[in-house]
Parts: sequence; structure tokens; C-alpha cells
Amino acid sequence: MNACGAGSMSRQLYARGERCRFEPRLVESFPSEQKSPTCTEAQRSARPCGTENACSAYERIDAHLLTKMHATLITAAEYQTHDYYMNIGPLFADPVARLLYAEIASIEEQHVTQYGSLQDPDESWLEKILIHEATEVYTYHSCVESETNPRLKAIWERFLDYELGHLNEVSELFKKFERRDPQEVLGTVVPDPLPFTSQRDFVRQVLEVEVPLRTNGTEFVPQDQESELSLQQRAILNADVSPTNTVSAGYQWSPATELNRRTNVLDKRS
Repeated sequence: MNACGAGSMSRQLYARGERCRFEPRLVESFPSEQKSPTCTEAQRSARPCGTENACSAYERIDAHLLTKMHATLITAAEYQTHDYYMNIGPLFADPVARLLYAEIASIEEQHVTQYGSLQDPDESWLEKILIHEATEVYTYHSCVESETNPRLKAIWERFLDYELGHLNEVSELFKKFERRDPQEVLGTVVPDPLPFTSQRDFVRQVLEVEVPLRTNGTEFVPQDQESELSLQQRAILNADVSPTNTVSAGYQWSPATELNRRTNVLDKRS
């Protein structure tokens, strides 16, 4: 079964409330719907056909350590998001909700493939797990540096200690079996930590610039240069209307967020 076929099956299983699981090699993309008046979840993805979903990988010899860790981190985040929608979707009794989660899960499969393909396939398994453990150390170190609550900071510090132990163990395996110094991969300078601050301006800028982008091969291109394969795939997958369009059809924008409105309702009740 190819990846696109697996995705079509996942939607059918979701409609029946069943779970399905795919091997990583089957994780691929699913194009989304034609442009509609609303900016739905599916429209925010690059939506190429599965045969064109890979991106150009970094070169392991020349790439900066941060490039490698960022690719590892975003791939792990997308795996987690994909698994959430795949496992929670079938729990809904509402068939529209199941279809919505199935569609979003298929988009997350696309993201996993895109970001995972950024990693150099010539890296050995031990080199990859070395970068993986370094990424976890880097992430928890960033949490420690950004945290202002002493109680939470202590939790981050504990997990940072765990990951430092993991990194040390893998480093020893790397030296033992690869006969290489981990510094060849990790270097000697600790990168500046991730700033856990508001990213709203950055997100708005990205949405403004990149929502119209499509794919052609491994490149992101303007909408008028989109691959014919992606257009055909999207027409097939959305022949029966996209679930995100169905859900968003009844949405009406109003100032503030749903969370704020919910808070106001609870305040009035109390």
C-alpha cells in the first residue's frame, strides 16, 4: 500500500470510529481542499501529493548543529501532534468530528514526512540518536533558562539532568562503536537557548507570507506553479467536500478568543 492509499483508508476507519496505525515509512502527505473563503486547517498546510512531499535534506558535514536539532525537534513535535489526532479522533461519537480529526491527522502525516526528510539520510543510527539526545538536552536547558517559577524550574532541571545522563550514555556508545569523537557532531560551543516568549508577530508574518505557497518537487513555489500531481490528488481527496469546510462554515469571528468567552461565562456563574 502506498502512503496516499494509507491515508484514504485512515479516513474510512475514522468514519467508522476505528483506530489505525502506520509504519513510519508509510507516513506521507495528503493534499487539502481547493481554496475557499475561509482559512481552514487544511489550507494552512503546503498540501503536496505524497510523491512530492520530501524536502531537500541538510548536509551532515556542513550543517550547523542548530539546523540538525531544529529538524529533530520539529519532527518529534509533528509526530506527537499526528499521534494525538490519530488516537483521539476515533473517540468522538460525532462522525463529523471523526472526519475532521482524520483530515488533520493526514496533514500531520504530511508534516512528519516533510520535516523528517530534512535530516541527512547518510547519518548513522548512532549519529541520529546522538543528535536526538542533544536536542532533548537543548530543549530542557531552554526551559530551565526561561522558567521564572521556582517550583517548575526545579522540574525542568530534573529532566535536564536525566537527558544529560542519556546524552553521556549515547556519547559512550558513539565512541565505542563508531570510533568517533562526539564533538565531531556536537561541537564544543553550546548554542543559545530557545526563548520561550510570545511568537505572535512571527506567526502572523509567516501566515501572511506563506499561506499562498504550494510545492513543486522539493521546492515551495507560488500558487500558480503548483505541481499538477498535487492538484489531481487534492481533487480526489476532496471530492466529497473537506470536513474542515463543513466545520468552519458555521464559525463567526468575534473579538477575543473562545477561551476568553468561556472564562467570562464561568465568572458570571460564580
